[in-house]
Amino acid sequence: MDFEGFVNTEYTALAQFTGALTGDVHTAEDVLADALPKASDRWSRISAMDKPSAYVRRMIVTTYLSDRRKTARRRTDPSGDDRLLDRAVPDGSDQVIDRDEVQRLLSRLSPKQRAVIVLRYLADWDDKQISEALDCSPATVRSQASQARAALRLSDEAPIERY
Repeated sequence: MDFEGFVNTEYTALAQFTGALTGDVHTAEDVLADALPKASDRWSRISAMDKPSAYVRRMIVTTYLSDRRKTARRRTDPSGDDRLLDRAVPDGSDQVIDRDEVQRLLSRLSPKQRAVIVLRYLADWDDKQISEALDCSPATVRSQASQARAALRLSDEAPIERY
């Protein structure tokens, strides 16, 4: 499969993954826009792998964590231009409420804890895969996950019922 075909097939899943990881649609767009050209440049090597989408997700996580370390963040200003807004879609308020709750809870975590939780529960990665993506030991992954779950349990917010 060529890179364009990969992006056409996987873009929605990658965008959802990046959105959950960053907690902000604008930051997610920036991270994805930074990671995909890097993947394109390395596509001949990535496409030969057993799971190219897993490697691209790892690139997204690395890009996100790298961007979080930068002191100067890019900002996206909201637009009042109706021509730039999305078209009307059916009401999805329940999904919005659920996503908002998840994002509020995830925003309380450190970037590394957030990455561990998103990779474990959204991407369904095991400790070894997460440790390789984050360049740390599996014990560190378990520790970060434990600390993140403890922080979420101590939250004053209502527990997450569904996602």
